[in-house]
Amino acid sequence: MRRGRGVTGVDTTTTRAFGLGALRAVGEPLESLDASALSEVARSVTLAQNLAGATRLHAAHLLVESFTALDEATHGGPGADTRPAHARLDPADRARHHLTAAMALTGWHARHLVTAGVQIHTRLPRLREAVERGLLPEQLAIDAACRLAGIPDDIIGGVESDVVARLTRDLAGGHRPSRTALDTTVDASRERHDPQGAGDAVDAAADKRTVRFRPERDGMTSMWAHLPSGDAEKLRRRIDAVARAAAESGHPRTRNQLRADALVALGDPNTTDIADPLPDHPADAGTAAAAADAAAADAGAGAGRARPGASWGTDQPIRISVINSITRGMPNRVEFVTGAYASFDWLCEELLSGGDAKVRFELLDPQPGTEDTPEAALKYRISPALAERIRLRDGTCRHPGCTVDAHDCEIDHVIAFDHQRPELGGPTAEWNLVCLCRKHHREKTFGHCAYRPGPLGELTIITETGHEHHTRPHGPLAQARDRILDHRWHHHLDRLIADDGHLTNPPGAERALRATSRGDRPEQPTSPERPERPGRPA
Repeated sequence: MRRGRGVTGVDTTTTRAFGLGALRAVGEPLESLDASALSEVARSVTLAQNLAGATRLHAAHLLVESFTALDEATHGGPGADTRPAHARLDPADRARHHLTAAMALTGWHARHLVTAGVQIHTRLPRLREAVERGLLPEQLAIDAACRLAGIPDDIIGGVESDVVARLTRDLAGGHRPSRTALDTTVDASRERHDPQGAGDAVDAAADKRTVRFRPERDGMTSMWAHLPSGDAEKLRRRIDAVARAAAESGHPRTRNQLRADALVALGDPNTTDIADPLPDHPADAGTAAAAADAAAADAGAGAGRARPGASWGTDQPIRISVINSITRGMPNRVEFVTGAYASFDWLCEELLSGGDAKVRFELLDPQPGTEDTPEAALKYRISPALAERIRLRDGTCRHPGCTVDAHDCEIDHVIAFDHQRPELGGPTAEWNLVCLCRKHHREKTFGHCAYRPGPLGELTIITETGHEHHTRPHGPLAQARDRILDHRWHHHLDRLIADDGHLTNPPGAERALRATSRGDRPEQPTSPERPERPGRPA
């Protein structure tokens, strides 16, 4: 139950309107409320939904325990059960079948609900606390629990702490992480806590590569692929290069249509790169002239270009950003411009087999503001190096909930640039620039919300109803900065906390110095294990 704050005279306690069969937050008709009250109603109902999801997860766990207890009461415990293996039913499967009928769920959703309920209440105490407080939507909690189910027990505590902290921080800022972002967070934490295990997981994941097709209505079919990042990167580059070349030559199809046609063309040797019939193909002799003109235009557009690399199928250079973290005591990170990580071994193999393929390495300093200069701050135009830095920092459009890729966004001054007197307006500096898609750029320009920047790319949006949304960048540059801050925080704790769990003053001082000052007092026995270190403050 939650009452809305800041809404005068309106009781926003969540109630059940049985006559209407809907969850309501106020007794008055919604049409009679203003924008501020409606916003509080939405927040209150969302909290109630999250708490209801927590109840469902708890019920799923208790249902598994109930079937387990019933089996033990009927057939004895694991050692006393004399039934053959094929006659023993898994309590989790029985619970899944029960919930499929009781809640009208698909088998897939019921299986994930049961798995998440068991994991949260037996293995993930931090996630359980967040779920029971209503901080996480039900589906996000299920996704997180199922993803953490594959983490080994010896590192689950640290990985869970990192993941829950990231999820709650993002949700508090109005940003709901996608499944891809959740996977990235889990993988990064696992790599930090168990590098060898993370490498083994990569090898195991490659064995699960697959491509699926599903017929849909209106004569269309959906295709879903799960590929190693290196192979997917080659395919993406080939498709994007063909679509880009056709669009730049004035082709009337949209970029999305050209991408789809380029993919189809890979499976038909009798078509051009964008799935148009070849001139000499007997199936369409009437279009020979048009196809020849298109081929001539493509040849003219490609004149003077370097020969495509054999491995990549495109003459565009391979752009790789290397985030320089060596000076901060951490290994460098290699980031492809699309956000897919790959190993150095894979990269070397591609370069050796790539013919004349070009590679451009970009060494990035993670220190904020390294591309800022006093002269550039007073100019409206953003330099290409600074623009690329902003895109690598943000990753996507910075509006809460928007997932448009940063390279498809516009870069905007948070504090407006003053063209008449630049020294009085928002400077062209890293801290004052964010990526916004076209729709949210227009909303910022013509809407009524206030925007406030932060030193590391943070963005606070104050709505017309007075609510604040705090968003943080999620691009590779921002992730590198987070890792550096975590590294510094744990290094500080290493110097602050001695092996016996006592605080040292000054940090880094040897405990032996304190032992000699105690005289003849005996040493107290200490545990050989160090206490768990607290996470870095958000």
